[in-house]
Amino acid sequence: MNANVGVTDARIRWALALVCFAVAIGFNASPLIALLGALVALVLAGTALTHVCPIWRFFHIDTSRRHIPAQRG
Repeated sequence: MNANVGVTDARIRWALALVCFAVAIGFNASPLIALLGALVALVLAGTALTHVCPIWRFFHIDTSRRHIPAQRG
């Protein structure tokens, strides 16, 4: 699969993954919220690590810079 997640997008995903992990740990008394937070964090971390997002691919969104032509001058 071709990468469709850029560097800035991946960094935002890492930050959101950390926040979701913190929510999962903080709401440990509520298993549903903790499980959802951990699941969302794992998905965000996985897409940030691989630079591939199936949802972005479905909507034809590409935040990687490989498609931007180089400027000459």
